[in-house]
Amino acid sequence: MITRQMVIGPLLTMFFLSWGTTVWASFDIQSEVAVRTEIKGYEGLSEFTLFQGKPAPGMTHTVATTYKGLALVAFEQGQVYPLILGKQSFLLKITSSDTLPSFSGSGENEYLYALLKGAETEDTQYEFADLMIESKQLLNSTGSIRTVDELRSMKEKFHAFVRSHYQDLSHSDMLRRLIAQYFMMHEYVSYYREGYPASDIRVQYQKEIVDGVRNWLNILKPNIPEHEILNYCVSLYYSRSMVSLASKIMDNFREVAFCPGEEKSIPTFPPTLNLKNVHGRQKTLQKVTGKKMIAFVSDSCPVSKIETVVTARRLARKKNETLIVAPLQSLSADHLAISRMVSGGNIMFIDDEKWRKENMPAQMKLPRFIQIE
Repeated sequence: MITRQMVIGPLLTMFFLSWGTTVWASFDIQSEVAVRTEIKGYEGLSEFTLFQGKPAPGMTHTVATTYKGLALVAFEQGQVYPLILGKQSFLLKITSSDTLPSFSGSGENEYLYALLKGAETEDTQYEFADLMIESKQLLNSTGSIRTVDELRSMKEKFHAFVRSHYQDLSHSDMLRRLIAQYFMMHEYVSYYREGYPASDIRVQYQKEIVDGVRNWLNILKPNIPEHEILNYCVSLYYSRSMVSLASKIMDNFREVAFCPGEEKSIPTFPPTLNLKNVHGRQKTLQKVTGKKMIAFVSDSCPVSKIETVVTARRLARKKNETLIVAPLQSLSADHLAISRMVSGGNIMFIDDEKWRKENMPAQMKLPRFIQIE
């Protein structure tokens, strides 16, 4: 029986069909329940939304898109299912968020789900589905590695696989998952060597990770900007609160450790600007005494958040200095999490939506810090 964990996670890849000219395709959604649904597509390491809404039960909703590849259907309760979008229109049928979707007019998706359920076939019907299973097998093969030599051999398999199938993988979330698992493999390996101190073992572990980032920069840079590659790699460690290691990676690739945007536009910060700390206590900027440093951060720029945490940790060792986080987007729990990665120190967050909308640029080159009076 297929489970949700089997559908999401390591099974998600695709085969991107190159049909030459762009063709507008569409698919229909019919749902028996009112459930908020998001359908996501992929381009390289980027994720974007193809559809978002709550289809009315019994009604047919048409989604027109030029996207061809693997998409993910995500429901508000957290369930995620794969969906192949191609050249032909079809009907996606949703019974409930806990039930696998079904299809009318899509042999590709029916074949895909049959393979996910463990069906065997002697003849290839759709190459993308077979490539998906091959990707699943590659991901599943990583759990048994224990030595550095096994790690390096497996890394070479990942390199070769992505080189051979990049155009196919780049239109699915599988490229992201392969890279994520690639770095997770480092956690499976014992770096212990008799007679070597723990500090040397840690250095070897970090070197393997830095070398891995360098490998992906070299492999992917013909297709993806290097700063995007680096941001994705360090995000894997920031998401696990491994900020020191993420920062070390950035130190090794400083020339690409940024997010592009405006360089000269800096807003003014009025004395009445509203701030709050992680516990919700509020004050205005004029009530903050001592030195003040502004750290600009963006939801879509991991290096800005990593550099902000590192700077906050450094400032925490000083007295009478406050770090003020200025999000480019609305203040969220993700921004507030920065404070939880810092022991001590004074961290405040700009919590003034009206001011943000009127003054903050949509994009700013990051990381960026300024000192204010």
